[in-house]
Amino acid sequence: MRKTLKFAGVVFFIALWIQSCNSSQQSSGKAEEITFDYLKKNFSNPGREYGSAPLWVWHTKITKEIIDSMMLEFKQNAFGGVFVHPRPGVITEYLSPEWLDLFKYTVQKGKELELNVWIYDENSYPSGFAGGLVPYEMEESHNQGQMLHLGKAETLPEKMDSVLIVLKQEGEQYRNITEKWEAERGQRGNYLLFKKQYYQKGAATVGPPEFPYVDLTVKGVAEKFLDITMTKGYETVAGEDFGKWVPGIFSDEAHIGPQGGGNIRWTPDLFDSFQKTWNYDLREHLPSLFEEVGDWKKVRHNYWQTILQLFIDGWCKPMHTYTEKHNLKWTGHYWEHEWPRPNLGPDNMAIYAWHQQPGIDMLFNQFDEVSPHAQFGNIRSVKELSSVANQLNKERTLSETYGGGGWELTFKDLKRLGDWQAVLGINFLNQHLSMMTLTGARKYDYPQSFSYHTPWWPYYKSLNEYFTRVNFILSHGKQVNSILILEPTTSAWMYSRPGEAMKELTDIGNEFQQFVTRLEKSQVEYDLGSENIIRDHGSTKGAEFIVGDRSYGMVVIPPGMESIDGKTLQLLKTYADAGGKVILFSDLKRADGAEANDWGKLNQPGDNIIRVSALEPSVIQQYFSDNNFQITAADTDSIGGDLYHHRRITRDGQVLFLSNASMVAPSKGKVRMAGKDVVLMDPASGAILNYPEHAESGMAAFDFDIPPAGSMMFFISNEETEGLPAYENSERKTAIAGSEVKANRPAE
Repeated sequence: MRKTLKFAGVVFFIALWIQSCNSSQQSSGKAEEITFDYLKKNFSNPGREYGSAPLWVWHTKITKEIIDSMMLEFKQNAFGGVFVHPRPGVITEYLSPEWLDLFKYTVQKGKELELNVWIYDENSYPSGFAGGLVPYEMEESHNQGQMLHLGKAETLPEKMDSVLIVLKQEGEQYRNITEKWEAERGQRGNYLLFKKQYYQKGAATVGPPEFPYVDLTVKGVAEKFLDITMTKGYETVAGEDFGKWVPGIFSDEAHIGPQGGGNIRWTPDLFDSFQKTWNYDLREHLPSLFEEVGDWKKVRHNYWQTILQLFIDGWCKPMHTYTEKHNLKWTGHYWEHEWPRPNLGPDNMAIYAWHQQPGIDMLFNQFDEVSPHAQFGNIRSVKELSSVANQLNKERTLSETYGGGGWELTFKDLKRLGDWQAVLGINFLNQHLSMMTLTGARKYDYPQSFSYHTPWWPYYKSLNEYFTRVNFILSHGKQVNSILILEPTTSAWMYSRPGEAMKELTDIGNEFQQFVTRLEKSQVEYDLGSENIIRDHGSTKGAEFIVGDRSYGMVVIPPGMESIDGKTLQLLKTYADAGGKVILFSDLKRADGAEANDWGKLNQPGDNIIRVSALEPSVIQQYFSDNNFQITAADTDSIGGDLYHHRRITRDGQVLFLSNASMVAPSKGKVRMAGKDVVLMDPASGAILNYPEHAESGMAAFDFDIPPAGSMMFFISNEETEGLPAYENSERKTAIAGSEVKANRPAE
């Protein structure tokens, strides 16, 4: 039906009277199968799988009485499930018969209350050492060395038993004399001694301090971890519910980082794997990993590529294989805020590819849009995740969120931070944390707590219901972006070394962060591209660059990108030869880290190969805008606030979610996009209303006015809708004045 009401304003605040979510409809989420009727039918009560699920901390003496009480409150507050999370303070022995019996009891209680029960796979974190059981039962998981340290000497020392590799400098070359070092004893020269270093007990782990972390690149370590934690653990008491009431497992911050100053990562298979991949011996080029000597850019690129593959082969593939076999979803997160530093994980996106439900974390309440290492405000880290989900058809994306936000965190904070993630591509909210007790130091463990300890707990249901509906809508259809921006991860590898960060590494991180943030705030629709994923899932079709399930009509080489992987270059040249558009903000100089000369049409600016110096507004307007989808200011030059959008395609229309991340200023403007009818879907109440729009140049045009920390959800139908109540224009509500509050502090 045609609607011509002029829109003045709408406010989305959380109602306390929304009905609880208790249905369990499911859908594949494929755009060609999703219709407005399906969304309308299930919007009010989407089901537990779309509800949030907190990290439920087991950090005391666990009893069935505590489980009963807290599970009931989770249900009453409209959660969809829980993640059972062992954490410091736990008294019940981890993975003991008592522990597993209590987990089994929790699953049964979940069935009674219709709550999913997820497995957090570690005794605290990081995942992989099973609270010390892996290093205890498998010595080779930690006793072979994990790092190399460079020392220099003019004469060889008396004791050489801790030295793995010995090089002798001869001019600008290094000769490997490891097998012949005794002939050098007593002679003078420039000797480089590479000693193995080991993970230390309790270092870089939170959990039992008696054991070191394990080397996740060593064959068999992940399998041992799974055998202890899953096969002999949770599988024995809940295996029949895997994929049903136990949807999956959460791995937390697994990594391959070195410990100690001046060390690089090493693992027993490193040299052989490097030789097989790159056809030269890394031993003779080890100095290039520590200093700018030799062909250090090439060596570092090749080194990190090898380390990444060892991490994927040693950790990701066994975990993926197990979860696929047992119908589980593998979720969790890594060290995504470290980018572009590769030490803990060389390529975030490459690792997400192996998760059925990849995730990130977003902690604290400090909104920082500048630093690539920030939490909230870090657009790049969320776009990495949502891009992989788009390309590899992963319907759900998780964020472990709110941890360390502080006891003073408000509902306005919670909504704003949750909306900001949702609009960038998160559709599974995992609250950090829900504590059983605040006794002792526990109260300082990244508060707040989603539990009875907080005064707002009786009212949290309304916010959970809101995000359940947001998650439901944003889990259906497809986000289809036509622009691919290559992430300069492999270029950053070339500037990574032990010690103080190189300026070039810092510059790559800062420039790319600014680049992505500016595009997002300009309402540009794009995906990021991992060259590791392109290697496995990339192809071309005429003037289309394809990554998995997505095809792109424009590929962007961003600022700071100096090197490109060989497979990516091959595809890009084929794509460019067929007329595919390439925008270069940086000149490519190297392939696989080595200097290269054969760039094909990429070195020949033309109609489809365009060099640009900076991301100016005119450049965005000329090359990045979409005439079929526009968000513009209404009556002024600025939309105001801090507006973001998320658009998804269904069989009979489009979903549009708008979020204003500003805490102080509204966002006002107009949307113009394909469609005939606009429907407002209110996640706070579940209401679905006809919304005023008018035709403009053959498209639907409509206004929005979003308050600070507000949001709006629309469905733009390809056809006229019928039978919906009309949206009623209303001015913003004002806060109700309360009585004076006084706090009396007892005398100390």
